[in-house]
Amino acid sequence: MTAVPTPRAPDAPVRGEGVGRWAPYAGLAALTIILILQNTKQAMLPRTQTNTVWGAVIATLVATLLLRSGRWRDAGWREEQERLGTIANNYYPPRREALTNGFAVAGGVFAALWWGLATWSVVLVGLRRGVVTRGLADFEVATVCGAIAGATIGAVIGLGVGQWWEMTHRRRRRARSSRA
Repeated sequence: MTAVPTPRAPDAPVRGEGVGRWAPYAGLAALTIILILQNTKQAMLPRTQTNTVWGAVIATLVATLLLRSGRWRDAGWREEQERLGTIANNYYPPRREALTNGFAVAGGVFAALWWGLATWSVVLVGLRRGVVTRGLADFEVATVCGAIAGATIGAVIGLGVGQWWEMTHRRRRRARSSRA
């Protein structure tokens, strides 16, 4: 017995809309605010990290634009599926999405650890000056910056890996079906 798809309500959100749609923009805004604060006395990161924050803002901007542009999405899937002899396309999208999300998590964790390690000195400076809470807050801001930038860049890498995987898998399926 096959499941019959139910029609979507007109006001129901389409997949890909909602919180995840605006998260890269919110992350970019947070990184931009931290960059703006770098030139004030409320700077949350050491001055030596200013170039790194600039790089993170630029990389996150490019990654956000790539994520929202629709590149490396399921373009031309109907023609590919017809060549394989089927119209159903429920195999590739969840796997591509899992790759994108997995790379986003891995990138966020890796970058947060790296930024935390690179800015550990702010906690030490806070200890020496007697303002431990400020040093710890700045350290946490640094790790959040790393998580935001790393997750956004990781999602783009995962999107590219997912597209590459789908193309190679479709090519192998076509070759296998032509031999049979």
